Amino acid sequence: MKLTSPLKRKIVTIVCLLFLAQMSHSQVTETDSTRTALMDLLQDYEADNIGQSPESLVQLLEKARQLQNIGIKSEMKLLLDSIGPAMDFENFARKEFLYLLVQSRNELFHHEYAKALQHGEEALEHGNFSKPDELIYIYSTLATCHYYTSSYEKALASHLKALEICEKNPELDCLPGIFNNIGVVYMGTGDWKKAQEYTQSALDKSTITNNTFEQSRAIGNMAIIYAEQGDFDTAEAWFLKDLEIYLATGDSISAARNYNNLGRLNEMQQHYEKALSYYQKGLNLATSQNDSQSMALGYQNVGWMEHKTGNNAKALEFFGLGMALNKQLGNRDKLRDAYLNLSEFYSTINQPDKALEYFKNYHDLNDSIVGEERLKAISELEVKFETQQKENELLKLSKEKQEGELVIAKQDRRVRQLSFGLGAIALIGALGFVLFRQRLKNKKQHELILAISETQTEERKRIAQDLHDSIGGSLALTKSKFEVAKNKLSAPLPEMESALQTLEQTTNQVRQISHNLMPGELVRFGLVAAINTLLENLNEEEINAQFLSNQGEERLEPLKEIQLYRIVQEALQNVLKHAHAKNLFIQLNKHKEQLTLMIEDDGNGIVNSTHEGMGLKNIKQRVQLLKGVFSIDSAPNRGTILNIQIPV
Repeated sequence: MKLTSPLKRKIVTIVCLLFLAQMSHSQVTETDSTRTALMDLLQDYEADNIGQSPESLVQLLEKARQLQNIGIKSEMKLLLDSIGPAMDFENFARKEFLYLLVQSRNELFHHEYAKALQHGEEALEHGNFSKPDELIYIYSTLATCHYYTSSYEKALASHLKALEICEKNPELDCLPGIFNNIGVVYMGTGDWKKAQEYTQSALDKSTITNNTFEQSRAIGNMAIIYAEQGDFDTAEAWFLKDLEIYLATGDSISAARNYNNLGRLNEMQQHYEKALSYYQKGLNLATSQNDSQSMALGYQNVGWMEHKTGNNAKALEFFGLGMALNKQLGNRDKLRDAYLNLSEFYSTINQPDKALEYFKNYHDLNDSIVGEERLKAISELEVKFETQQKENELLKLSKEKQEGELVIAKQDRRVRQLSFGLGAIALIGALGFVLFRQRLKNKKQHELILAISETQTEERKRIAQDLHDSIGGSLALTKSKFEVAKNKLSAPLPEMESALQTLEQTTNQVRQISHNLMPGELVRFGLVAAINTLLENLNEEEINAQFLSNQGEERLEPLKEIQLYRIVQEALQNVLKHAHAKNLFIQLNKHKEQLTLMIEDDGNGIVNSTHEGMGLKNIKQRVQLLKGVFSIDSAPNRGTILNIQIPV
């Protein structure tokens, strides 16, 4: 069983970076020459071949900005770091504006969204130094940052600002790119009708102006729009149309990625032979162009399809090549996914030791990446705080300057500032006290909930035991006596037969109630045994369920065991009742002081992530009770992954 492939791996396309309309196919494929040009600029600047006069720096930054359209990251950062000290933001001029413009886009490429937004907004404040295409460039950068942080309304607002400027400057041929960008935002919100309208406008405009890059983007976006709505045949037709453009223009790198999209589309429909053919074509093209990133992805894709078509030896060969290349490229995210894929691969061929080994590798690397992302988030918050501090300092200086004009006004203002300061101190103190009391209250509430939950667990256990031992035992004894009396009769009375059947039903009901209150396997043998029993009772014709754990016979605290067991029960009910899945895969693994529970199915997925049923709400509440972390990865027709991590 392979669930991760159709569930987690999404269609890959170049639309997601929301590049500007000015980019062309030739620019996209000239990354090596662009890197060389950037390094030449840097060497000339450091060798003082380019002077540090404002005019020279403006020319250098204008050239850098044109080269930046490709998305080169590391070389551009080196150049910006070298130029930075020559900027004079106290005496703002065009060179400072251009520096912020290029810096903001480069930070976007490095996923430093808070910094990119900060520098982009600063550049906009000095828009009087800009040209129309540069303003569009800034708004596009801001919109993309908002898009990647799921602030879709702000992203749309920035794109509409760009659209307003573009419509006033028709010579720029920027409408197709902006329409494409707006379409992508609506794709992010799930408004497929609006997404299709704007994408069609982009296609119409780009066809008129012969803008092949934006035309290709629009066609690729159309394919994704149909694929996301489950119309795979129409989506494939659009992807094939897009492929024709790439092959006709000699853009082999984009063609290779499009083959991957076609492979993914067929993989989602379980057309594995066809998917393998597309993936192999994509890998061959990527190899011919020495496109390492696409090669790394291609190895993984081909490996999965070899596995799906029964060629496990070939699958392992491609997995190994992909993993080695991801390590060489430093693609930690992709390496993490490769570990998880290998874990699931080995679990499907009944090698649990290998599956567990790669799951541990995945878990360790995932912890490291998540930790770094948290540090990055903290760093971005610090940038916001420092920016606010600087703004406050400038405001303070401005006030002091005004105070110096009139002595009387200065004295009055000091009095007001003193009053305000004392009031602020009192307010901060009051807020601090309120926050302290709220934290204390929350802590006490959590302790109370834990105590209640533990009491409920113990009471459930006691009632279940009483039902099983006392009432259940009495019913069993009564039934036995009825059986003896029945055997003594030459012809059993119909009333006795009916009474025996009722007694049998009542005994079974009491046994079931006792089990629901507190599963016997959970009490006697622990969580792993209880989950195994739960899955064994499923109808194999209804769903194929697999369970993998490194827990062995190690026991957890009773409260944690019962809550985790109830979580699995809730998830299982959701899968059987709503998901209509064919396969279910559950992993329970402990690593150091953390327990991870992953529940994965290949069902319908969650159609509307904002709508939560009682099952998901109950799961969230149980995870919160255990002070854990809960996440969902789901999409329509791609299944669902629940990932739960709790401290132990």
